[in-house]
Formats: sequence, C-alpha cells, structure tokens
Amino acid sequence: MKKLGYAVLIFVVMLASSCTKEKNAAPKSFQYEYYPLAKTKVWVYDVDSTHIDKFNNSRVTNFKFQIKDSIADFFIGLSGDTIFRVERYKKQNNSNIWVFQKSIARSKSIRAAEETLDNQTFVRLIFPPEFGAQWNGNSRNNIGEQSYTITDFEVAKEVNGINYPTTLSITQIDVNNLIEEDFATETYAKDIGLIYKEVKNIEKDISSGRILDGFIYSFKLRANN
Repeated sequence: MKKLGYAVLIFVVMLASSCTKEKNAAPKSFQYEYYPLAKTKVWVYDVDSTHIDKFNNSRVTNFKFQIKDSIADFFIGLSGDTIFRVERYKKQNNSNIWVFQKSIARSKSIRAAEETLDNQTFVRLIFPPEFGAQWNGNSRNNIGEQSYTITDFEVAKEVNGINYPTTLSITQIDVNNLIEEDFATETYAKDIGLIYKEVKNIEKDISSGRILDGFIYSFKLRANN
C-alpha cells in the first residue's frame, strides 16, 4: 500500500509540475504582423507587365507603371470582423497623376487573411503561418479549388534594393510543361505586408518552346507607411 501511495504522490506532483509549465509557457504567436491592416496605411509598387499576343505574330508589349494601395476606411462585417476598404490607384512612370482604378476589401480573422478583388474573395494567408502549410485559396469564391503553399518562411529577402529580415512566400499556382507555364507567388514581410508578387500565364510552342501568347507581371514594393 505504501508503494501505491508513493506512486500516486509522484503522479500528482508530476501532473502539477506539467500544468505549471503549461501556464508559464509563452503563448503561441499567430504572427498576424505579416498582414498588417490599419487606416491610412499605404503601399506603393513598381509594376512590370509584359503581354505576348499570338494574334499579332506573338508581339511583345511591355508596360511599366506604379500602383498605390491606400486604406481609406473600415467597417464591421456581418461576422464581426473589421473589413478595410483599400483604394487602388495607378500612375504612369512619366506622370505625377494617380488615377483611381478600383476598391478592394481586406480583412483578417483569427485564422485567415482575406482579400476581395473584382467580386472574388481569396484566402491570402492562414494563421499561424508555417513552412509547408497548405490551404485552398479559393475556398471563399467560385473559381475552383487552388492549393496555396508556404514555400519560404522567416527568411530574409531583398526587393527593389531593400532588405526585409523576416518574410514568407506563398506559391499559389505552379504549372510548367511543354505547352504552358502558369505560376503565381506572393511574398509578405513582417510588419509590412505584401512586398512582392509575380504572375506568369503563358502558352508555348510545343516544338521550340517559344512563347506564343500570355502575360507576365510583377509587383515590387517601392514605399510604404
């Protein structure tokens, strides 16, 4: 009986010790800093866009301009989340005039960051993010399932000559074969948000590999506040 009593006592002590450690452990960070949202925040991007038109003998046209995303206001949605209204403006490189393009809605819940663009809602990021995490980026729209994957996590990256010490990258699409390349990726920096985006959708000649049709564009963060 004494041995049984000692065993129970030891178990109780170990259980109490375990509970104490759990109480004292630092709370897990959901790292919401990768998708900061606040009124008056502004991001300015350099955009490089190339279009290939097969109906004009695969003519290549390149456009360079700037995009500004500015949070203009916010409201509380039906689910209780704060939804931020982002106004997007475009400016040609040789101009000082910003021209309004569209409104975008961005929100951040406990487990996900969402963006509504052209009447379609995308799950841009999940919380807490971690390397290799996957989710359906189109779960909130009717486009069709698309697996997003975090392919880089908490790494330093340089964009437009600026070094960002803590970033994560998400591969949204990655198809590459003899007749097409379909690729999309986004990179977010902690406390900054989106710093880089690249989209490629091209059709290739199966024999030569020459690009026949499609487009390639990239967003590179120029400035933010």
